[in-house]
Amino acid sequence: MADNKDFLLLNKVRELLKYTKQKTKIASDDVNRRDARAIFRKIAQLDDISQVKTVCAEAVRVIDQNEREGFTKANYRLYGEDMREIAKSIMRNIHAANNVNRNTEYRSRIRKINDALDDCSLLLEYIQICVDEKIISVKESGIWTKKVTDVKYMAAAWKKKTKDMARKPEAEKRAEEEARIEAAVARAMAKNKG
Repeated sequence: MADNKDFLLLNKVRELLKYTKQKTKIASDDVNRRDARAIFRKIAQLDDISQVKTVCAEAVRVIDQNEREGFTKANYRLYGEDMREIAKSIMRNIHAANNVNRNTEYRSRIRKINDALDDCSLLLEYIQICVDEKIISVKESGIWTKKVTDVKYMAAAWKKKTKDMARKPEAEKRAEEEARIEAAVARAMAKNKG
């Protein structure tokens, strides 16, 4: 990969991997320490037991309402781990395709790019499943999907560019082979006439 667009693709892949790691963290149903500390301080300042009951009831209501979005441990094992692995696979395949000699090993390069494109499609499916099961919000899925499709479209363009670059040497080799065959046929015909 030599031009800036290719480096931009690697940056987009890194960004996708980081985002995937961030969004597949396990969401805890536990109240964090800061929230608990605030509740206890508020209760400690109250004089009347009825006020304590009111504050406690309000705290429970807020905690129940703020149902946390994100991966439970079970959902993480079912989807999150795979999503992280797929994002890492996209990174590996793009990086491996980048390290292949573009002039001599273009088939290997195209194969790696195809693998990355397949992984992008699979990651998009996982994102949709997570939206359907309300593990992530539609807004989060939109951001995540944009990151995946950016990588996917850039990789598809890279694949097309690689194929176009590969066609030229193949056409030259075919033309050389045809010229060699024609010359051999012409020599054989000249030999038979003579």
